[in-house]
Amino acid sequence: MAAKKSSEAMDFIVECLKGNRAASYADIAEAAGKKRLKIYPIMYGRAQALLGIVKSAKRGEGKAAKAKAGKAKAGKPVKGKRGPGRPRAAAFTTFDGTIEGIVAAVKSSEQAKAKYRAALERIQTILADVLA
Repeated sequence: MAAKKSSEAMDFIVECLKGNRAASYADIAEAAGKKRLKIYPIMYGRAQALLGIVKSAKRGEGKAAKAKAGKAKAGKPVKGKRGPGRPRAAAFTTFDGTIEGIVAAVKSSEQAKAKYRAALERIQTILADVLA
């Protein structure tokens, strides 16, 4: 089994935080610069989490996962956000096999056909005006 890799910079940050738990990132970065080590803010945050200075959630258990789980419990389908100006996703009706269901499906398709035909006619008149 391979040994766990550890960087000198991370070890340096951990040692600094063990000595002074209230040390700021700027102080540690300055001290690391004197030792010719390059550190990043994410390394500072991970070191704080490793030492228990700050709380951190396990991967996949953060705010987004909790929100997603809350929506799933509410019975709503979990979908990505729609862009601005986009209509809400249409709810699909389940076909129950009755005559009323068939009639409702035919009426909705006729309404959609009329709406699309009107839109195409408007587009046609706009194009005719532009090309004339």
